[in-house]
Amino acid sequence: MRHLLAFFLLLLFTLYHNTAFSSNLKIVATIKPIHSLVASVTDGILEPDLLDYTTSAHDYILKPSDASSLESSDVIFYIDDSLEAFIKTFAKDNKELVQLSKTINLLPARSHSFSKQIIDVQGEKDLHIWLSPENAKSMILSISTTLSNIDKENASSYNHNAMKAIKRIDQEVEKIARELNDFKNQKYIVTHDAYQYFEKYFGLNHPSAILSLEEDSYIGMKSLMKLKKIMKDENVKCIFSHSPEDIIKPEALSNDAKMVILDPIGSDIESGKDAYLAIINNITQNFKSCFVE
Repeated sequence: MRHLLAFFLLLLFTLYHNTAFSSNLKIVATIKPIHSLVASVTDGILEPDLLDYTTSAHDYILKPSDASSLESSDVIFYIDDSLEAFIKTFAKDNKELVQLSKTINLLPARSHSFSKQIIDVQGEKDLHIWLSPENAKSMILSISTTLSNIDKENASSYNHNAMKAIKRIDQEVEKIARELNDFKNQKYIVTHDAYQYFEKYFGLNHPSAILSLEEDSYIGMKSLMKLKKIMKDENVKCIFSHSPEDIIKPEALSNDAKMVILDPIGSDIESGKDAYLAIINNITQNFKSCFVE
């Protein structure tokens, strides 16, 4: 009986091992939210690699280890050529480059309200596409289709995982929408315009003012007075930044203004299939926290 049990357990372990990592594909995703979506589709089949971002994709400098990972990959999932321009370097006949922005109806980039230099964003698109859960679901389907076509032996598993991931997003987002319902009319300012898709999906107000990435360090007196007037007239109490490195002082704008971090890529969140919803939840909780006394 013990021998039979041992054989049965060994058989289960062998089946699990063969199922858990049953593909030799090497997949790379450029940023944590996208890596999470890919990992949810490849769960139990393979582990995708993630580039080692310590900064945002806007100013990322490719590291030798990341270049090596991209070079040896079979499939690369990324946002857009204009965001991760370095991806073009790794285009080869035997490599699949998947630009996920092609699956999304992109929103136009918004002009900055206060910029020392005139920044022309006409024709530019907002590429923070993952911050809409609807976009995330579209990308999951694209990821699943791509991998199913390449790795046909695991196609049914990719499709099953994709449906499971989409269902989970729907369940979590329903809770998040209820949490944000009481905050739809709140006014705020952003120092980096990363959240347009999040705002639109959850029906939040658009920012009363959008600052440029660099502006917080040299905002002029005229702009400062204009910004203070907006905050007073619209009763703005919250300033949202994407990084603690922003040095704008909220008390310089209003005596009772607060600055809160909304991290669009989940810098402090553990990577993996659960990271995407953790990022969305983290933004939600931090957004709410700014308006609670």
